[in-house]
Amino acid sequence: MVYLANLEGPGLVFTYGLFGVQHEELTAEKKKTISALYGLLSQSADRVDHLQDESHGAPREGPKCTTFVAYWLKSSDYEKWKETDEVKQFWDSLPDDAGVWREVMTVPKSRYMFAANQHETSGLATMLGLKDSTDEAYWGVYRHRLSANPDEYTDPNDTFSSPLVTTAKAKPDPSKKVVDLSKSPTPDKIRRGRVKINNIPDNLCYCREGQRQPNLPPEELETWKEKLAPYALTWMNHLDTERNKNGVVSFTFNIAHLNPKPTLDPGADLEVDTDAVAETNQLMYLLDLAHFELAGRSFKDHVHLRKTTFEMYGPGGRHGENGKLSIWVELCILKSGDMDAEYVGCREGTGLMMFENV
Repeated sequence: MVYLANLEGPGLVFTYGLFGVQHEELTAEKKKTISALYGLLSQSADRVDHLQDESHGAPREGPKCTTFVAYWLKSSDYEKWKETDEVKQFWDSLPDDAGVWREVMTVPKSRYMFAANQHETSGLATMLGLKDSTDEAYWGVYRHRLSANPDEYTDPNDTFSSPLVTTAKAKPDPSKKVVDLSKSPTPDKIRRGRVKINNIPDNLCYCREGQRQPNLPPEELETWKEKLAPYALTWMNHLDTERNKNGVVSFTFNIAHLNPKPTLDPGADLEVDTDAVAETNQLMYLLDLAHFELAGRSFKDHVHLRKTTFEMYGPGGRHGENGKLSIWVELCILKSGDMDAEYVGCREGTGLMMFENV
């Protein structure tokens, strides 16, 4: 059994926004910026999730980026909010080394998908609600779920193919532009000033994945640690490091704050605040859905991870009926005019900055 977002009804167009503040250290000025941004988002968005970058096992002195994932069930509400004097003043007054960015997506239901293995809402599904489904356990399931929610915004024959091809897979084809997705050689260099991205390549695929482990019983925790976690880690590292091979434009490891206090503490380190953290997240952009599908089918550790997960949590599995491990995913397919992104004094290579001149 899988649980999908309930996308019934006409005219569903959402706004899905990522808002970030980069910080080498959490100075008083950075904390002020984080609090101000959170306050503005909370005034309007239907949901705001608080994330920080995860060290992913490497030593660190503290978080380097605070990210808010904000959801508006109606895009018109976001459009009204962004035109308010308070929001405009916030963005216009940022200094040229602010380290503040936004990536705001406008998404119709025909190009959005949410799925979870537990009847627990996350992300946009918190507002949409869930419905039961047996649509799972086969390659291409994401594409099929997208086609199940047609509307006037998407051609039902659209294959969601990117006009770009990576240097690793480039072949003579005048219809494709070749891009290099390898990581920036100077990721700590600050790009002063503003970089605006209003047009992206058609069919860019955005994905947010979450893994929640709420008080797992000992046996299930051992299952996760021994049979699933090692393969999940190599799969994520594969996507992050083999970007040209997999068409990965951007990939970040994050920790989600599931039990926020009434007032956000911008100075908290979620990696060590065990009372707050019960979920890891990965946020990623890929050139298109086909790249994501091919990466999943061709990387042997992911194939093993997928097979083992279904064996453990599927019908008749050891944890099939009483398992508490929660895994969820939401995905958007974006057209060229669906993105409004701006980076103010951010590190080179942040997010979709590479599309400035593409």
